[in-house]
Amino acid sequence: MTRILHTSDWHLGATLEGASRDEEHERFLAWLETTLANERVEVLVIAGDVFDQSQPSAEAQRMYYRFLHRVGLGGLVRKVVVVGGNHDSASRLDAPAELLAGLDVHVVGGLQADPSTWDRCLCPLRNQRGEIDAVVAAVPFVHEYRLGVRTVLREPAEVRASFRQEFSRLYRELTDRALTMSNGAPVIATGHLACTAQGASLEKGDTPFEVHMIGLIGALDPAIFDPRIAYVALGHIHRSYRVGDSAAWYSGTPVPMSLAEAGSGKRKVLIAEVGRSEPASVRAIEVPRWRGVVEVAGAPSEVGPKLASLSWSEDLPPLVFVTVEVEAHLPGIEAQVRTAFESNPRKGAKLLRVQEKLRAGREATEATSEPGEVLRDLAPEDVFRRLCAEHRVEVDTDLLAAFHTLIAEASQGQVRS
Repeated sequence: MTRILHTSDWHLGATLEGASRDEEHERFLAWLETTLANERVEVLVIAGDVFDQSQPSAEAQRMYYRFLHRVGLGGLVRKVVVVGGNHDSASRLDAPAELLAGLDVHVVGGLQADPSTWDRCLCPLRNQRGEIDAVVAAVPFVHEYRLGVRTVLREPAEVRASFRQEFSRLYRELTDRALTMSNGAPVIATGHLACTAQGASLEKGDTPFEVHMIGLIGALDPAIFDPRIAYVALGHIHRSYRVGDSAAWYSGTPVPMSLAEAGSGKRKVLIAEVGRSEPASVRAIEVPRWRGVVEVAGAPSEVGPKLASLSWSEDLPPLVFVTVEVEAHLPGIEAQVRTAFESNPRKGAKLLRVQEKLRAGREATEATSEPGEVLRDLAPEDVFRRLCAEHRVEVDTDLLAAFHTLIAEASQGQVRS
């Protein structure tokens, strides 16, 4: 059996309303290093979005390379496998790949269109006798055009079929090569994409950036993964779950990237044990929470006392959002809130945002937003549907398909290949 620790979506260098998350990431990486040793992990898989930006800060890069250096020199695992996500620069991740190979770190930042180059995705895991126990098919985020999928002037059904066909071909080809290389050893694959079981849908807030959401597809289904693959380590979705009853799992992000994520469940990494004959055995390990991301809400008379008595049990002081429930705009309310916040005897908490929330039932808010919502909290489809409602335009299947196509095509200039 080969024991894998699967993690993803670190987003090193991320900020929340301008507040740095570096302290939380430093603590996560220290905890992860200890966990690798305690769990006797053989392979660490990082399934994309190592960094939050394509040009990460010097501090974010320092955290990443120092962690790999400690894990590599310490001999904590046999191999570290890193693949690029849609937030990463493929070329930036790939640049030091040969150097990192000396630390037993296998990096695939991006995938080229030419199948003759795909062997670089294959990472054999050898035991002390030099025998191959398993092979990782390290697939990074793959933009559609790398697989020859075109979306312009095509029907949604055609696009959907092309997606499934080309992604299936990619994973089938890599599985064939891995099995030939290893004489039948288990194959572990990675991916960085949106994937749901048939009939299921992504939850609100699952994917803050549209990836593989063309036309009526919504997301790719797990049938794209070759059935001979023992375990698929996925990234991009920020919560931890199994995709239907398939071999594909999301580990989720270890540090919540938003207020919504902070309240959506515990953060986890996954331990998968893969053998030649048995199905993969998977269990979750909860990631500690070092800092709270909290919302304080209430009427103007309630918010002040709540802020003055705010307390926390985490090691680091919380990041705080304040929502004041009002009948109409109150001039000077933000200054009042900040005064109450600063009166708290426990220092260190950061007030990130103060917003007013119109009480329910006001006619002006019905068509365009829910009380207390701001544009940054809404998915593109939510905004589109509400705009259509405001203008009394019926949203049918064809209109929604066209909208998703436009969104995806517009995002091609933002997504790194």
